[in-house]
Amino acid sequence: MELDRRGLLLATAALGAAATTTALAPAANAGRLAATEAPFAAPRLSPTLLSLFAAPTFNDEALFAMGSASSHAAEVGEVLAISSLINQRTGNPENPAAEAFDAYYDVFGEYHQELAKQAKQAADGGHDITAQNRYMRASMYAAQQLFFVLGTTNGSRELEIFNSSQQHWIRAIENFDPKPTRFAVNSKFGRIPGTFFPSPKGSGRRPTVIISEGSDGQNVESMQFGVTAGLARGYNVVLFEGPGQMSLLFRKHIPFTAEWQEVVGPVLEWTKARSDVGKVALIGISFGGMLCIRPGARLKDLDALVLEPGAYDFTTMWTDQESMATVKETVKAPPQEKAVVQRELNEGFLQAWPSLPRSQQFEIYKRGEIFSPEVQKEARAGKPVSDYYQLLEKMLPFRYGADLRAMTTPTMVVANEGDEFFGDQPDKAFAMLETLPKSQKRLVHLTAKQGASLHDQPVGPQVAEEIVFDWLDDQVK
Repeated sequence: MELDRRGLLLATAALGAAATTTALAPAANAGRLAATEAPFAAPRLSPTLLSLFAAPTFNDEALFAMGSASSHAAEVGEVLAISSLINQRTGNPENPAAEAFDAYYDVFGEYHQELAKQAKQAADGGHDITAQNRYMRASMYAAQQLFFVLGTTNGSRELEIFNSSQQHWIRAIENFDPKPTRFAVNSKFGRIPGTFFPSPKGSGRRPTVIISEGSDGQNVESMQFGVTAGLARGYNVVLFEGPGQMSLLFRKHIPFTAEWQEVVGPVLEWTKARSDVGKVALIGISFGGMLCIRPGARLKDLDALVLEPGAYDFTTMWTDQESMATVKETVKAPPQEKAVVQRELNEGFLQAWPSLPRSQQFEIYKRGEIFSPEVQKEARAGKPVSDYYQLLEKMLPFRYGADLRAMTTPTMVVANEGDEFFGDQPDKAFAMLETLPKSQKRLVHLTAKQGASLHDQPVGPQVAEEIVFDWLDDQVK
C-alpha cells in the first residue's frame, strides 16, 4: 500500500455497494516511463532509491523532507536521525497503526520545537541567517507532522500544527533580501492570501512564475518546487493559498474547486499589475499539475505553463473504481433512485470501516478532507466518513481532457518514472495538446538514474528545476 505525500491521488480502501473490502493498489503502469531526459544508459534502477521506512506512506513523506535540504528547508542528517528514532519507537512496521503515526508525529515534533527555540535564540543574538535556516527547518518538520496528524490518536491538532508550520515559514522569509510581500486578493471563494518574492537580480520588469501547490503541500515545501530555483535565476516568484489548501482549508474549511482559473485569475491580475513584472508563467505542482490545466487553457495572460507532473482525470485515480463507477452511473439518476444507491453504498462503507487498518482510514481522511468540510470535521474527530457517496460525487468535476485539447499556452508536461499515482496520465495528457505546435510543447520524463523518480521527484528537486527553468528561460525571458 502506497501513499504519495503530495499527489492526493489516492490509495483508498476499495469499498463497493456490497461492502467488499479489497487491497489498495497503485496506479496502472507505474514505473513505465522512459528515460528520455536521462544522461545515463541502462541498467535501470528501482524508482525507490532509499527506504527509510518499511511503510511506503512514511517513506514517501520523509524523502520529501530530505529533498528539501536543497533549499535549506531540512538537513539530511536530521531527517536520517529522526527516521531512526521513529523506527526505534515503532519497530518499523510495514502497515502502521495509530501508535506508529503518533511516533512519527512526536519525533518530528521534538525536532520542530527544538529548532524553533534555537531559531529564536539565534534571532535574539543577531544571527539572522542561522535564525532563518532554523525557522525554515522547523516549518518543514511541522509540515511533516501536519501531513500525518489525521492518522494519530488526536486528529484535532490539525489546525494547531498548520499554524505552527505557517508561522515558522513566515518568520524564515522575513530575513530574505529583498524582502517578500504578503498580499491578498478577492475571489468568489473569499480572500486568497499570497506571497510575492521579488527578484534579487536585475531591475525593471522581470520574468515571473506563479506556483500552485497541490493538495497537501505547504508554503515551506514550495521552496524546493520553484522558489529557490526561480530566485537564483532572476525570476520573481508568487505563491498563493487557494481553496483546499493551507489557510483556506485548515482555518476556513473551504474545499477544492475544479474551476482553478477562478483562483489563479485574481492572483495573475494582481501580479501583472506590478511594475516589476514582465512575462508570467504558471507552475502546477502535483494535484496542482492537474488543476492548472484549466487556467492554462482559459486565461489569456499566461505566457507559459508547467504541469509538474501532468495528469487530467482525478476520478480514474481513485482506487475504489467499483464505487466510483456506481456514483458516475447514478449521480444524475432520479432523486429517489439515487437516494437508494447512496444509502446502500454508505451503509456498506460504514459496515467495513471498523475492520480497515488505521493506515487505510488515514488515507481516506487525508484524501477526503480537501473535498468536503464534513469529512474534515469527521477526520479531526476520528469518526468514520458518514457520506462516502457524496465524497466521491465531489470528485467528478476534476477532469480536464477538453481543456488540454483546447490549450493555447505553451506547455511543459513532466512525468516521473515510478509515479504510483499519476501513472501514464502525463503521456496521455501531452498527447491531448492537439492545438499546440511542436515548438510550444514539451514532454519530460524524469528517471531513477537521475535521482528524480517517484511522484514529484522527492529527492531530485534540483534535477527537475534545472530542466523546468531552462525551458521557462526560452519562453518568458
